[in-house]
Amino acid sequence: MVSDSGEQAGRAAPKRARKDEDKEARRRVLLDEALALYQATSYSEVKMADVAERAHLAKGTVFLYFPTKEALFLALLEDLLFAWFARLEARLGTVEGTWTGPWLARAVAESLEPELSLTRLLAMLQTVLEQNVSVEQARRFKERLLEAMARTGALLESRLSFLHPGEGARVLVHLHALVTGLRQMADVAPVAREVLALPHMAPLRIDFTAELTTALTTLLRGLESR
Repeated sequence: MVSDSGEQAGRAAPKRARKDEDKEARRRVLLDEALALYQATSYSEVKMADVAERAHLAKGTVFLYFPTKEALFLALLEDLLFAWFARLEARLGTVEGTWTGPWLARAVAESLEPELSLTRLLAMLQTVLEQNVSVEQARRFKERLLEAMARTGALLESRLSFLHPGEGARVLVHLHALVTGLRQMADVAPVAREVLALPHMAPLRIDFTAELTTALTTLLRGLESR
């Protein structure tokens, strides 16, 4: 015989599940609309009110999910970053034979080439996005990052014999530093872009993918030649 409380719990569970699904769907819409605005404008121009309007929600509802603009964009970065990790691992996992440092550098750089929003947000991580979020959100992000770096780092170590234990993850730390610096250098203001178009300014132009490939290759060759 089922008690009244058991029946109530049974009835409540599907409602809670539907409510959780609704919350996640609404959260997903907010992230998607924030990304669309970011891609069309810039971080500084994106307003929480605009995100709410595009998502057909009250502005106050947005703050229930993301208390600050930084919290919203850190969550967006988290989505983009770990989706990229998954794609990179899948790409590397299908390659047989011996890897080389130059091959890996090129593969990683090419995997980031279409990820403009991801690399731009990565370049803002420490200076902007982590400046106005909760300890809980920052810790959750960092813990997921540690797991992804350990997993991908171990894959690198298993295929590049010159990497010592733990160095695969450190390569990814250096990759983050390279992405941050090169993305900031590659994203120039319109007036600077016009100046850099002059023929004699060629040495100052930055090709993000080419420069990242070269820098990562140099890093890996240095580790190999120890």
